[in-house]
Amino acid sequence: MELIAPQHSRARIAALNHLRADFNAELKTAAGQRRKELELQIAQVRNGVFPEGFDVDEMILLVEKDQDSSDAPLSTTELMTYGTYFDIHPEKICGQEVLSSSRDFPVSISGTREDVETAIDLTLDGKKDMELEALALELELKLFDL
Repeated sequence: MELIAPQHSRARIAALNHLRADFNAELKTAAGQRRKELELQIAQVRNGVFPEGFDVDEMILLVEKDQDSSDAPLSTTELMTYGTYFDIHPEKICGQEVLSSSRDFPVSISGTREDVETAIDLTLDGKKDMELEALALELELKLFDL
């Protein structure tokens, strides 16, 4: 798994902020079908999805060139903004992201029980039940010491 640099994630957040601001500015004067399209695009951006027709890599690259970003680890706020955590850790998504036309829920996850079990197995790194039980007991003992 390739590690994503904090600068890249910060550039992605900045690009999405810029898109959202542009869409909100245009929404003020839009009417009819264009207004509905803008509302859907704003909802997609709010959920960390670049709307169709935008070159994600190019937009992020432009922001990276335009601004200096810190190499410090991402803050909790940055991780929770625009689905950044899931952009960094796509293995945590148990299935496939599906875009819908819903203004309130434009992104959903379509997956099976097998997808969930596979993601859990990858997270546990193939540890056996006995190893997991031993780890749980160690944690429980540490809690008693507190």
